[in-house]
Amino acid sequence: PGMEVAPSGPQTLSEPHRRGTPLPLSQLVEETRSHLFSLLPPLSPSLPQKLVNISSEVLDVHIIPTLTKHFQTTYTKKCRLIPGLAYTLKVAFCPAEWRYFYDCVRVHCKGEDNLLIPVHAYPVIDDLHIPPRIDLSAVPLGQSVRHAIPLRCSCPIDFEFQVYVIQPHEAFSIHPLIGVIPANGEAKITVTFSPVRYETSQFTFQLVVSQFNTKPYLCTVTGSSSPHLALR
Repeated sequence: PGMEVAPSGPQTLSEPHRRGTPLPLSQLVEETRSHLFSLLPPLSPSLPQKLVNISSEVLDVHIIPTLTKHFQTTYTKKCRLIPGLAYTLKVAFCPAEWRYFYDCVRVHCKGEDNLLIPVHAYPVIDDLHIPPRIDLSAVPLGQSVRHAIPLRCSCPIDFEFQVYVIQPHEAFSIHPLIGVIPANGEAKITVTFSPVRYETSQFTFQLVVSQFNTKPYLCTVTGSSSPHLALR
């Protein structure tokens, strides 16, 4: 083999994502082999990639970047690639809707086999935080307490969500059970605790967001009531 793709050193994003700003790439790159090139997975979604000439020959390399509007490919341009030097490739993902996207980067070298680098991507929420446990303050009988859980999204895509009650309890309610987290916005789900007897109660729900490879968020809410609260 004469060339390989390898990840470079770590980098950090310097500012928050805004509408129209390229998002970190959620990608899966398949392993590809040829006489001069080898692609070594996995490629990190947030790191630039290096296409390295590991042969003993000077190579005249032509790169055809991603062609669809949902991907933006930039790379360092060299007329000829001497042994040991590299092209640095960076692919940014700019989704316009919630679906699976595919493109590829093509690497051509005169007189030799070519390399096809598949790029797969889909939008995800990367800033959604649901606590695994919520402990509410004690509430007197006949009263209620409400706790709002924010669902934030910095992606320029709307995401649907659904709430499933896993462990119900008569003292708890939750709403809405279905809704939409708006693009670059926020939605809320609200848990209401209205104790019906003196005890400690638990309620468990699961939040599922409509995205590829989604992992449900499980949350247990605890509330209580005791006789001494009525004496205050």
